[in-house]
Amino acid sequence: MSKFRFPAFPSAPTTFLLLFAGLALGPVVARAATQAKPPPVYAGSVSKNGKAVKKKNLHAKNHKSAYTVSSIGLQSIRTAPPAVNTQTILAQTPSIYANSYGPNGIRSHVTLRGFDSYQISETFDGIPLNDLFNASATNYASVRNGIPLTLSDLGSIQIYRGINNPSVNSLYSLGGTIAYDPRQPSDRFGATVGLGLGNFATSLIEGKVNTGSLDGFRTLVDFTREQSNGWLQNVTNQNYNFYLATVKRFNDGASQFFTYIISNENSGHTPHTVPVPLIEKYGSTYQWPTSWAYSNQQDHHTIVISGISTALTSAIELTTKVYYLGNTYSRLSYANPLEIQGPNQPYLLPNEPESFATYSPPTNYYNPVSLFGSSLNGTKYHLYINNTSSLGFMPTARIDLPDNTLTIGGNIVYGTLHSAEYWYGSPEVPQDVLYNDAWNERDQRDFEELFVQDKIRLFHNRLHIEPGIKYTQVDTTDADNPGYFYSFGGTASNKEHYTSPTLGISYRILKPWVVYAAIGRTFKVPEISAYYGSIGIANANGQSVIPKVTVQPEYVKDYEFGTRYFSHGFTASVNVYREDFQNKFNSYTPLVGQDAGLSIEYNGGTARYQGVELALRKRWEHWYGFANYSVNHAYYGAFESPLTQTLVPGAPISYIPHHMANLGVGYAVGPFDVDLYGKYTGPQYTSYAVNGLTSNFKMAGYTTFNLTGQYRPDAAWEIQASLYNLLNKNYYNYAFVNTTFNNVPYTQALVGEPRAIFVKVEYTFR
Repeated sequence: MSKFRFPAFPSAPTTFLLLFAGLALGPVVARAATQAKPPPVYAGSVSKNGKAVKKKNLHAKNHKSAYTVSSIGLQSIRTAPPAVNTQTILAQTPSIYANSYGPNGIRSHVTLRGFDSYQISETFDGIPLNDLFNASATNYASVRNGIPLTLSDLGSIQIYRGINNPSVNSLYSLGGTIAYDPRQPSDRFGATVGLGLGNFATSLIEGKVNTGSLDGFRTLVDFTREQSNGWLQNVTNQNYNFYLATVKRFNDGASQFFTYIISNENSGHTPHTVPVPLIEKYGSTYQWPTSWAYSNQQDHHTIVISGISTALTSAIELTTKVYYLGNTYSRLSYANPLEIQGPNQPYLLPNEPESFATYSPPTNYYNPVSLFGSSLNGTKYHLYINNTSSLGFMPTARIDLPDNTLTIGGNIVYGTLHSAEYWYGSPEVPQDVLYNDAWNERDQRDFEELFVQDKIRLFHNRLHIEPGIKYTQVDTTDADNPGYFYSFGGTASNKEHYTSPTLGISYRILKPWVVYAAIGRTFKVPEISAYYGSIGIANANGQSVIPKVTVQPEYVKDYEFGTRYFSHGFTASVNVYREDFQNKFNSYTPLVGQDAGLSIEYNGGTARYQGVELALRKRWEHWYGFANYSVNHAYYGAFESPLTQTLVPGAPISYIPHHMANLGVGYAVGPFDVDLYGKYTGPQYTSYAVNGLTSNFKMAGYTTFNLTGQYRPDAAWEIQASLYNLLNKNYYNYAFVNTTFNNVPYTQALVGEPRAIFVKVEYTFR
């Protein structure tokens, strides 16, 4: 089994331009904002004269950007059905493929331009949500129901493609940044209760209170409970989300205090991939019988952000934020020793018991044979824990000068991880070091970042030049105890530092027509598996080798070029991009040898991601419509594997649909509002389970449609209805190639959600 997962002050414009004199500029991209239901979204800010102002409509604000930006507004968020979550709602924009493999958003997976969730950053109010040690914000390190946010916490979403400028990009922003904006409290009192019911015993209860202004404080409190049996067998799940946002303006409106608190708790059964021959035999809802195998999981995410923004003068605004992110996760898994691989049952079960677990002091004093009769019986229960926390400080200064706006900021974050797995023969699993632990590690990773960027306005605001640079230092330490995976423990650590330059240029040819280009370079440090993979290695004499991290950071250079048109409710954009990889990460899981069962990360070589994105949008009278289309290609270049198999140069990278398209139309009149949205997802290659390399099996393309409607008979009542996967399309949303006990290849997969109906009723007290 895998330890973690199977298949991270100059002030003059001239000075900033000199920083980029050595960059070779190439073609670049940008893209106009699109969303399924886009009313204007506003957020408060501090103006030059110290008074509260409103931000522009997101489409207008993004029109002159020198980088690629999309947005999703509050209306799309609040009317999304339960089958849609913070990850899958992103799929309505170009180049995003997103799925959840179970109810309530568990086991979510998202790719942006082919970059997976370990290579893009996700932020909430600018705070990085990505796990410091395993890079992704959700479904990382086998934390399969780790859900930091739900849609009820959000006011809008910004999708920044490519590397973008330093004030936007965050940790691990190789392919882009998903920026979630907090839902803001209202200045009027209101209390809302909502009830919803749908297929698969799905239910929702929500209560929300806006206090209005109380001694200057505006506060929103929201509580949501969601429960579902899911569309697969044995995947019951429930989620509790608490959200608090409070804002207070003071100092005659020149300053603002704000706090956001999220507590999200999820519990339930893990949906597992199962062999396709069994799905074909027993039906699309098939999961392993609980008498064979199951995984029960508990996850709790906490986010606390507090800060102050103040206008020191008419030209200088300072913002400081402190934040805490915490996650506790545990999973108790069971696999029946009588049903493991063999002539009568040829398929690999999840979390199979281990035959090599024995009484072996001083590493493991647990004796499964004496207590439970055999190693297999003594390891049929696995308890996995993964607890992380991070504490951060983020200051930013914005300086408005006559012809440019200078932004200086940074982020300091200190993070810890405790991860361990314990084996036992009963569900009451002890958690004792040097007794029954397969591994037990405590890690630390710190990020210190400083950035500076400029936005220069020339030729009567027609030409915008946006240079920027970010400096990052990363300090990592991994300490592993001896255990079944380690005959001896050790510590691996290093400290590294990097610079990430960016440069964007936009030019307004006509008032509604803008062209733009950008270039940037950034990095991602190795995940924690690159550190623990160097611990417990012995030389020819059986002596411990001093742990040394040999995996180098990934580097990506991004080139983008595009144009957008925005006038009288019509938006059109087209762009092309290319992103070149060096030291691309890959991972594999050896089945034999001293690293058997561990997920090992290594540098495979080079790769190139490139594509085209096209988006159209129009609003008229009571109607709106949008369409977008994207072509994404990703191929390995010179690539080497530590295993016997080596990829041929130019081989495609797995799990990237080469073609995707979205089409939506909506009609609103009086109390009625109806929206129809469809998405086409093209075929995509899968990977081999053991080595993570591209397989010869492709998942078929598919098209799904979703229909939603709202009816508001008066100011108090609202009725929402949704029909997800309208045509009941049957498809796989994840698959890989595995082998039976006698090395016969077969495909394992997870089936996507079928047609689902959901109805919700809300009543608001004012």
